[in-house]
Amino acid sequence: MTTEEMRTPRIQRPSFPGTHHYLSPRPIPQDRDVVALSFPGAAVRWLAVVTSVIVMITAIYLMIDGVYGVGSGMVSQLFDLATHPFIGLLVGVLATAAIQSSSTVTTLTVAAVGSGVVPVAVAVPVILGANIGTTITASIVAFSYLGQRGEFRRAYSAASLHTGFNVLFVALLLPLELIFQPLQHLSGFLAGLTVSDSETSTATSGLLFSLFSPLVDAVGPQGLLGAFFEPRVASAVAIVLGIVLVLLAVRTMSAQLRTLMAATTRTLIKRSSGTSDLLSVTSGALITMGVQASSVTVSSLLPFAAAKSMRLRELLPIILGANIGTTFMSLVTALAVPGWLGPFALQAALIHVLFNVIGTLLVLLIRPLRELLIRAAQAGGRAATHGYVATGSLLAGFYLVIPALILLVYTTFN
Repeated sequence: MTTEEMRTPRIQRPSFPGTHHYLSPRPIPQDRDVVALSFPGAAVRWLAVVTSVIVMITAIYLMIDGVYGVGSGMVSQLFDLATHPFIGLLVGVLATAAIQSSSTVTTLTVAAVGSGVVPVAVAVPVILGANIGTTITASIVAFSYLGQRGEFRRAYSAASLHTGFNVLFVALLLPLELIFQPLQHLSGFLAGLTVSDSETSTATSGLLFSLFSPLVDAVGPQGLLGAFFEPRVASAVAIVLGIVLVLLAVRTMSAQLRTLMAATTRTLIKRSSGTSDLLSVTSGALITMGVQASSVTVSSLLPFAAAKSMRLRELLPIILGANIGTTFMSLVTALAVPGWLGPFALQAALIHVLFNVIGTLLVLLIRPLRELLIRAAQAGGRAATHGYVATGSLLAGFYLVIPALILLVYTTFN
């Protein structure tokens, strides 16, 4: 081999096609490596999203139909655990951490309010607990940077912003809510402006209900289920089936929208970061409304934090917007509830909205509060790097083990 040949690097095809170019073997950054969907592929995914929405609304009506058949007294026993505010909070944390979807938990809670088996006051701690439970996802995703201490620290700090905001404001607002009920009063007022009486509520959801009632009647206790089971058993099966269908619909919709919105998500994040807080909050809300999971939005921010392309100060408003965007599904659920219980379901959904909007405004307007969240997140990232096993154990204990043990003890002695 000549000296000239030794100096000239040999171009080789990369091991992973698509991440390197044959003639210019430069690696493509992770945040720009996006799969482009074909038109048929995108069309199929959008069809799956529309189908998921139809299934979810049908499932909500199926649950309501089942409640009427079984009787609210029997169904309300399922929610007796949540009658104590602290226990209700733990139910929200545990349920959301277990199924990895605050949208699903809040949707089911709002549907329960719309069925008349759960009062709004009982729903409040469960909804706030769901806000805490959803923060486990980003913390788990941060562990994908194990072995890269600096990147793990930055990614875990970004995830801690999500945790810190929700834990702090639940700790501040829940005691106030239990004593003075500001969220219930304000949400009740706003719900009254939207649907002022039972006739207005019925008119609002009447068209939607008329579209879905034939399908519900065909499948529910008066239809297919009634043909196989006696009436009360058929109603109970309808409730369980409705819950399962809601879980599947929200999961499917989130998965498809996550793929469909991947490129848009990255574009909005990059263009909104560092420009203005309002634009960042709006981008976070729109992204989360699109993918229907605040945990997905926050998790998508971690690569930017790990690569130091975005600072925590730039990530925080987007995370706040994600918290607002995740309330969209519960609003859709509330607006689908027919009859005189519709305003109560809307009130429960508005409590979820108000909690996140008020918290966002306070963080943006009170600079020391913003600095507190950022410094706490940085401290959390530094602490996590000192012991991966200890950090993982702490997450499992906080979100799953401790709530489960407390609920077990509570149910045993009550």
